[in-house]
Amino acid sequence: MKMSESINEIATALAAAQAEIQNPSKSAENPFFKSRYADLAEVLSVVRPAFTKQQLSIVQMPFTSESGQIGVTTMISHASGQWMQGEVDLPLQVNKNVNQDAGSAITYLRRYALAAACGVAQEDTDGNLGKSKGENTGEVVNLKTITNKQSDEIEALIEETGTDRVGFLNYAGADSIKKIAASKYSDVHSLLLKKKEQSA
Repeated sequence: MKMSESINEIATALAAAQAEIQNPSKSAENPFFKSRYADLAEVLSVVRPAFTKQQLSIVQMPFTSESGQIGVTTMISHASGQWMQGEVDLPLQVNKNVNQDAGSAITYLRRYALAAACGVAQEDTDGNLGKSKGENTGEVVNLKTITNKQSDEIEALIEETGTDRVGFLNYAGADSIKKIAASKYSDVHSLLLKKKEQSA
């Protein structure tokens, strides 16, 4: 995280703004989780009025790192000239829909970076990605990943159905196809097969 030399005024303004901000409603639907969540527009709608009142502005710019990661820089500025800035990035899984995948990744990163910077709770299923019954019951969780053959099958179905890779990997709880847990293979494979049938 980077910031201006002094942050007394922006810190005071942020505290006042956060006192007014209410957690956004879950107005968007995640087809993979079959659940609803607060999308970027909804997060912005609860942040902007409070920030404007306190003379705060938000600028978010996408970037590509030297290692090929796609990311977003989020800067919060105050009328005094004071500022705070942070970056977040993730690997871009390149396929035939690279432009769509890049757009989805940028929107995803903007939503989470904005919510984190503004103290907004992300009360959606994405927040439970790392959790399983084993965490609460003490059961041993199987961390084995899918086989190369299963990975190839998933890859082929994603391309064949034009599935949003970022959204799919979010659902699968992995940052790449090869890292999908073996215990989730049946679930994600069935979802893709249903999507293939529906598009036939």
